[in-house]
This record gives sequence, structure tokens and C-alpha cells, in this order.
Amino acid sequence: MEETMDKANVKIYLGASSIRTCLGNKAETLTAMRNGESGLVYSDIYSMPVGIAECKESVEYTRFESLLLEQLHNVIAESGIDLTQDDSILIISTTKGNIDYLAKDCDNIPERAYLDVSAQLIAENLKCKNKPIIISNACISGVSAFVVARWLLVSGQYKHAIVAGCDALCEFITSGFASFKSISANPCKPYDATRDGLTLGEAAGAVLLTTEHGVSGNSVVCLAGGAISNDANHISGPSRTGDGLYYAINNAMNEAGVKSEDIGFVNTHGTATRYNDEMESKAIAWAELCDKPLNSLKGYIGHTLGASGVVETIISSEELKLGYIYGTKGYNESDTPHQLTISPNIQSFEKRCCVKTASGFGGCNAAIVLDMEQREISTAKKHIDSKVVAEYELPQSELPFAEFIRNEFKAIGESNMKFYKMSDMSKALYIAVEKLLSIEGFNETEPIRRAIVLANKSASLDADAIHQEILNKHLPEGASPAAFVYTLANVSAGEMCIRHKIQGDNTFFIEDQDSGLTEKYARSLIENDKVDVVLFGWCEYLKGIWNVNVKLLKSIQ
Repeated sequence: MEETMDKANVKIYLGASSIRTCLGNKAETLTAMRNGESGLVYSDIYSMPVGIAECKESVEYTRFESLLLEQLHNVIAESGIDLTQDDSILIISTTKGNIDYLAKDCDNIPERAYLDVSAQLIAENLKCKNKPIIISNACISGVSAFVVARWLLVSGQYKHAIVAGCDALCEFITSGFASFKSISANPCKPYDATRDGLTLGEAAGAVLLTTEHGVSGNSVVCLAGGAISNDANHISGPSRTGDGLYYAINNAMNEAGVKSEDIGFVNTHGTATRYNDEMESKAIAWAELCDKPLNSLKGYIGHTLGASGVVETIISSEELKLGYIYGTKGYNESDTPHQLTISPNIQSFEKRCCVKTASGFGGCNAAIVLDMEQREISTAKKHIDSKVVAEYELPQSELPFAEFIRNEFKAIGESNMKFYKMSDMSKALYIAVEKLLSIEGFNETEPIRRAIVLANKSASLDADAIHQEILNKHLPEGASPAAFVYTLANVSAGEMCIRHKIQGDNTFFIEDQDSGLTEKYARSLIENDKVDVVLFGWCEYLKGIWNVNVKLLKSIQ
């Protein structure tokens, strides 16, 4: 290892921002929250309370794309940022994009259902010089996008990044969450003792991140740190200990150079499901943040999925500047294991620094730190080299996939019956990783120092088609939770986290082809001493055709 100058002192400023929620645009949303008004109403279409955002759709663009473009044009107009330049990048976070297109034909998947196709149309509208980066990491997608954006800016690859997040509601999404019995019959009540489920919403948000203070409009809010972790516990249920989320919070605070006494408030995921809120209270306690004013915004705008991390971070940055946080709508009295500083009313705070968290299916967690203080942190660090020590590509076969993968499973002598319940993409990845780790493993590495970074083009469209087929049959029992959980691409990575105790970063990118992004990001995790070993590569499965190539990257001490 050699000494090199640390780039951690590069300031990442939050500049122009725009949001659209069920409460309106940014100004309207902030005013409504200040007045304690919720935008959640019962919908006859979805037979549940939801938060629907008003959107002007064009003939050329879908609702999802229109929502995104509105926010992006607002940010560009306000900031003057030029995405036609080499030094600027667009990062899009979403869980499902145009998934409603699948209802038109799930046998022959429409091109518009592919996330990279949608992203490219948006990029063409904005005349982007660089291809957008797409992150689909379940409900942490938005916060994950900030972590990735910070890496790209601190490392000097770009000077400016616009982080944008969006998800639009449709039957595909609402029926899936309903199948988990996780939807409340009333607007959600985060952390309240009577909470009984979440409320879905739709939203879009975009914000400029820049290393140039003048371009930020002389912003006083910086993205000071961020981290991603995994519970390695369960693909659809949060950890009972809160350890995964705690690791994300702790690592984000360490990167930002702050301690618990420096934090003014915490904005959490706060979905109002019984186990999520309980888990978060444990993680907050572990991070010694129970005495900090805390809020969840879900009672105002619902759980907006891939948009939530972006929209809620923008609102948190506004709260930082205001010196108070909005109350937690629907909250009255808590029964969480650890008493948190929550109120249905506005709470003031003193320290102008906050933590924003998110958690999601696949065991994923993420946290970022926003800071208004001009702190100086370490100016030197050790540069750590890395080396690919093993590689495995799942072979092609003339056999049908079901027969091929069953033979592969038996050949490695496995007895894990859970294997047969996985999606086909998860099964393909399972076998490839087992073969990879038989070449060289990482048992000597601490779970929190292990990471997995994957990419593909189709996200989870194969599993999506299965879920859509169930919906099309209109069965009296409704959607299957066992099928729906795999309609998130990162759940396949989550299965590997559980299987091999991977509790570090677990990011899933969507690309039209393997650009080397996963390797660059994997190497950065080791170079910046976040982990010691990373499993990375390409993981594609769609309609019986597969392409799975995984590699093992280790630090060189």
C-alpha cells in the first residue's frame, strides 16, 4: 500500500432541486407538511389509500418518464447545468420504471419496459453527453444513488451529477405489496403503537450535486458521507437486531467525520410496518441517536419506492436550512423497543447535520449524511490495490434451463431446499457464485467487509412476467408474495448476501451491456477501504436465456 492524498475533503454541494408528490411541487409539498396536511386518499382504482401525483403526460413519454423529465428540466433551468458536457452525469433511481407496459404483453416483453430504454429516451431529451447510470436497489435505490454519485464526484470522474428518482403506481406494484398483507386500510402511521402497514405513493425528485460551489447556487448543504449495507438475514423481512442498518449509519457517519453529538436530526425510512419500524429503532439506538429529533415523511406522501430516497433527501436538506423538522404524520404514541424522539408536531434542532436512512427488500440498507458545517476530515489515507483472484461464467447448455440448473445444483452436492423456491435468475447466480467460491473463497473476511455488485439489462423482467401472468388470471387469492418478492433485481444479490454472509455494499446497476461499471465500483470500495473483498459481475436471465459471469476481487495488502 502507498500513501496518497485523500479526496475526502472534496465538498459535494446539493444545488437546485425539484420534486413532485401527491401534495404538489416542492413549494406546495413543503407548505402542506408545515401545516400538517397529508396527500394520502383512498383510491377506488387500487382499493387502498395511496398518494397520487398530478402529472402532465405527453404523447411521446410515459407517465414515469414525464414525471422524471419535469423535475430534471426544473433543475437544469434553475442551475444552468449542461448535461451535454463530459463533466456531467445523470443518475436515475427506480424500482420498476414503466412496469405497467408489461400488462400489455408479458410473453413478448415490450421494449419500453426495459429501464435502460426509458433512461436513454430521457437522456436524448436532455441531450446528455454521457450515458445515464441506472440504480435499481429496491426501496434504497434513491439513497444508493447518492452514495454512487458521491463516489463519482469525489473520485474526480465528474464535476456535476443530477440524481433523479421516480416510481409511478400501477396494479403490478399495489397488488404485490397487498399480497404481503403490508398495506394499511388507512393512511399509514409511522412508529405509532397502532401502526398496521404502509401506504403507497408516487413521486419524482431530482437534485444537482456538484463540486463547484458557485454552480450549486452557493448551497450550504453538503453530501458528507454515505454507505450501503445488507442484513444478510431475509429477502423480505428486516433484521430483528437492526445490525445491517446500523452498519450503514455508522459507516456513513465515519465517512462524514461526524459523531452522534454532531447530528441534529434523523430522517428514517419509517414505513409504518410493524417490523420495519421496530428494526429501525434498534439501529438508531445502536448508533446512539435516540435523543435526536426524528421523523418519517411517509404519512404525508406515502412510500414512493425508488423516488423516496431522493424526495426525502431533498426535503431533509430544506429542513436542515430551516432549523426544524416536520412532524411525523399519524404518530401518537410509540411501542418500539427503543424510545425515539418523535412527534406529530414540528421539532427544532441545533446541530445543522442530519442522517437519512432507507431499507428495502433483499436485506438492503443505506444511509447518507447531510452537513452544513465546513468540517475538515483526514487529508491522507492509504491507497489499497485490488486483484481479481477468481472468475466463473455459467456455461450455456442445450438443455432447458430448469433441467440444466437442477443438474448443476445436484452436482455441487447442495441440500438447500430453499433453492427450488428462488427465481430462475437467483438460481443461476446461486450456482455461479458457488462455483466461483470453490475456486477461492472469502471465509477469512468479516461479513461487513464483504460486498456484492451486479448489473444486467433486464433487471427482474423474467420474474416480473411471472407476477403479471398471475395478475392476468384474476385469481380470487390475488398475487403471490413468493413471486412478487423476486420482482426486484437486487433480491438475487440479497439471496447471495444471506447465503454467504455478505453485509457490506450490495448495489445493482442496470445497463444495456456490461460497461465495466461494476468492476470500477467494486475496485473503489476496496480502494477507499470500505471492504476487503467484492463479488462482482453480470447477472442476466430472461425467458430461458442466461448470461452470468461473476468475479472475485480482493484487496492486496
